[in-house]
Formats: sequence, C-alpha cells, structure tokens
Amino acid sequence: MSDTTTPTAEATPTTGTPAPETPSAPVASTPAPAAEQQLADATTRAEQAAAERDELRAALDAVTKALNPNGDQGEQDPAALAATVAERDKQLDQTGAELRTARVELAAYKAAADHGARADRLLNSRSFLDAVAALDPADGKFDEQLVAAIRAAVEADPDLYRATPAVPGRGGAEFNGAPAAPTKPATLRDAIAARLGA
Repeated sequence: MSDTTTPTAEATPTTGTPAPETPSAPVASTPAPAAEQQLADATTRAEQAAAERDELRAALDAVTKALNPNGDQGEQDPAALAATVAERDKQLDQTGAELRTARVELAAYKAAADHGARADRLLNSRSFLDAVAALDPADGKFDEQLVAAIRAAVEADPDLYRATPAVPGRGGAEFNGAPAAPTKPATLRDAIAARLGA
C-alpha cells in the first residue's frame, strides 16, 4: 500500500471562475446514427488502406524480384537496392545513347549518297560524328539538320567526302578485229609438232 492518498474532490481554480463541468457520457444503449456512419466510413477507409498497402507490397516485391531474380532473401538493404536501381538506370541511359548514335549513323549512311557524299568516309570522320552527335532522330527537323551537316562536311573537304560520279561500264565488242579461230593441223606431223611446241 502507498502512503500517499489521492484527493477525491476536484480543486477549484483560484481565478474565481467555476470549473467547467464535464459532460456525462450518454447512457443510451444504441449509438447515434451519425456515429454509426462515422464508424462505417472509418472501417471502409481502413479496408481501402489495407488493400492499397497490399498492392504496394506486391508491386515492391515484383520490383525486387525483377532487380534481383536470384535473391531469395526476404528483405534487402534499401541502400543496396537503390544502388542496383541506379546502376540499371545508368545502363539503360548508356544503351539509349548507343541506340540513338546508331540511328543517327544509319540515317547519315542512307542520306549521304543522295547528297553527293561518301558515307564510308563521313562515318570514319571524327569531326562529322561530333557534328551529328547532338542530333535527335525523334526531332521533326532531324533530316534537315543531318543534310546540313553532310553538306557542310562535303563543302569543307570536297576531295575527301564528295562521291565521284559513277562511270558507266564499258559495253559492246572490241574493235581489235575478229578473234583468230584455232586452226586444225593438216597432218599428224603438224599436230604432234603443235602439241610438243616444236
């Protein structure tokens, strides 16, 4: 038992104002309809929050499994997971840049012949590749910018980049005279001599 006793009567404040009376709880056996509605709303919100939490947990588990398919660990370190995501993002960015570069080079290869340039020399030129590196194939003005870069390269060094016109191939027969037909030896002795080279 303790030596201190708790006072049973409430102390009145010293300010001179009477203490507010606490409302007594209703003694009614059934809750009010507004309270029932609030309880139903709170229950619905709690169920929705639980469903959203379960969906988010399933999505997080799917992402975790996609990032680490061999990891059978239940929980991973968030810092390690963030580092893995950052590395994958870096790889995706690098792959996207390589794809864009390949698309630009392919477009330059196809457009070079149409504009009087040698595609093989253009694509081996560091200055030309630097000039088209910033071009975006998805841009609406990409073709115009690429043609301008090709023309600028050809004008800068026409001996190197200008394509030579195709010369038509030779056709027709030679005019050196008719080819000599092989002659048959008249005798056996001529045939043996021709064969032995004598």
